Amino acid sequence: MHSRRAGLTLVELLVVVAILGLLAISVLPSISSTAEARRTREAARLVSSFIAKAQARAIGRREWSGFMLVTTNSTSSNAVADLFLADVPAVYRGDTLPALLAITGSTATSRTATGAVGQLTSAAAGVVQAGDLVRFNGSGPYYEIDSGSAAVTGTSIRFQLRSYTAGAADDAGYTTANTPWPPSGSLSFEVLRQPVAAGSPVTLPDARVIDLYWSGIGPPSLTVGSVTLSGSTYRPFLLTKSGTEATPGASASVLFDGTGRLRQVVSRSGTSSATFRQTVTGAVFLLLGRADRAGQAFVANKSAADDSLGANWQYPDSIWIAIDPMTGAVRTAECVTSSTSVTDSQAWVRQALLATGR
Repeated sequence: MHSRRAGLTLVELLVVVAILGLLAISVLPSISSTAEARRTREAARLVSSFIAKAQARAIGRREWSGFMLVTTNSTSSNAVADLFLADVPAVYRGDTLPALLAITGSTATSRTATGAVGQLTSAAAGVVQAGDLVRFNGSGPYYEIDSGSAAVTGTSIRFQLRSYTAGAADDAGYTTANTPWPPSGSLSFEVLRQPVAAGSPVTLPDARVIDLYWSGIGPPSLTVGSVTLSGSTYRPFLLTKSGTEATPGASASVLFDGTGRLRQVVSRSGTSSATFRQTVTGAVFLLLGRADRAGQAFVANKSAADDSLGANWQYPDSIWIAIDPMTGAVRTAECVTSSTSVTDSQAWVRQALLATGR
């Protein structure tokens, strides 16, 4: 009696191979896409928790503080993988009592205030830096500490009018026609210093970053689907004072006040040391996406074969994180990938904000 051996015929084997091939083509890309989206969602939860911590810290301290976004390395001005808590240092009024300065030199655009030796020792050591604000005798306008190696020494501070030509910001509109220079004589002074990073950073995992090329401040409210926003109403964080893109080494600090409300974004453009301040008049939007897409512009016809092309907000594995300006509450939503503009891609997260009354 002959026994039969179980097995597959060649035809059956080829059919199985064909089925596996079809599954690989149709299912594996979907699994990969789902994995990418999951990694972004996990990073979004990390960022949301960190923002909530920064807000709670500001409320607990009853003073302005928040969080700082610092670009990842010296070659990129757009990708942020490290998030720091941010403090606003105490006002600096000199190292002696009293500390008095007098105007000793001037040009058409700047002035130098000089005092006795030892009055600005801490300032010369880096306590005061380019971009800080200074005013005299406790009143009048604030001026900006000028850039350059000689802007702050042990005896003097060089300062200039605050200027901002690229759009609405706290430093816009100061000219010699409407801003008087300080008077002559011995003057007391106070320096409002920029935010500084506090503690160790939280690092985003899985090559996820905050894309600063598209992150910014939106208008106070928006009726989704019926308003076409102009370029001036959605303002990216990191632009230089002339309106061009920031240089590597840039940072942006988002500040809450002691009640937990969003108040200001302070940005440094990088190697140029230019600093500018924007009072928050609407929600703050952070674009969370893949590092290889950070800083890329919109691509009208994305390549199906290469998902690294185009802006992060063109892909479903990217997420908008929005901070309500009044309550500081954080909302997240996937990007609307059928959009042709950055504000349209925010439609879902804006709807989440509107649900809370914003």
